[in-house]
Amino acid sequence: MIEDIRKILVVGAGTMGHGIAQSFAQEGYDVSLFSRSEQTLDRAKALIKSSLDTLAQEGMIDRKQIPAITGRIKMTRSLEEGARDADIAFETIVENRESKIEVFNQLDKLCPSKTLLASNTTSLNVFDFIKTSRPSNVLIAHWYTPPQIIPLVDVVKGPETNEDSVQVMLALLKKIGKTPLYLRKFISGYLISRWQIANLRDILYLIDNDIVTPEELDMAAKAGWALRMMVLGLIQRMDFGGLDLSVKSLDNPYVRSQMTPLDYKPVKVYELVKQGHLGIKTGKGFYDYKGKSEVELCQERDVKLIKILKAYKEIEG
Repeated sequence: MIEDIRKILVVGAGTMGHGIAQSFAQEGYDVSLFSRSEQTLDRAKALIKSSLDTLAQEGMIDRKQIPAITGRIKMTRSLEEGARDADIAFETIVENRESKIEVFNQLDKLCPSKTLLASNTTSLNVFDFIKTSRPSNVLIAHWYTPPQIIPLVDVVKGPETNEDSVQVMLALLKKIGKTPLYLRKFISGYLISRWQIANLRDILYLIDNDIVTPEELDMAAKAGWALRMMVLGLIQRMDFGGLDLSVKSLDNPYVRSQMTPLDYKPVKVYELVKQGHLGIKTGKGFYDYKGKSEVELCQERDVKLIKILKAYKEIEG
């Protein structure tokens, strides 16, 4: 029962883990945030503190609540300690099959038999290779960055997952203010990631061929595509434009001939990675962040996202 859930375990304190931990702590749950690395836990502390300060600044939480929220998050390097009495465990580690097998084996041994085990995997079908003594309690709960702000969470049922387990996860996520999307079976990339990957080839083709700069491409996406998407989504936008126009575009041989080749191999993004320019975590990617720290950049991003989230909630009622 959802009323019986008291303690959350988050395995992995990296990009997603600290935000998931924060999301539950904000809603009154005790959270154990596990990492083998003290450095990773220290980074998580800094990012959680920064995020809570930003939420308070934007009126999303009361600043007086921050000490209580952070007090509910226990950083630990002991998985055994974190798993003790956990009602739900979220795995948020690297996308590596062997690593996930190891973690789920440990969780199965250390967590109480009642514990739901959820993977945050983006692309791996964990139901194909994760073996536990509780297959009915294993599912996927895939969050989006930054998880403490973005409402959407994909919840995926495995072939042996009990429907009650899914319903508990859906109810819990709604309780903490998230928007869960129930997928009845696994599909790699879910929805958003599949759209992003589908767009990635075209985006990088435009940049590689000097048709637009990265800055111009982002401006166009924000001012055109994303703005309409916030109101109409993807499907209703076609209704407003006219389905006959969508069909004409699909059938237009000239349009199809101008699309990026399916076998196109991007250039610049591979060059940047080879040079060690990985984005905000290294201070440079397609953009040069001119010495700003990861904390500062996340704060700037989150302030803008919070403003959009407020508008989205108002639009959706």
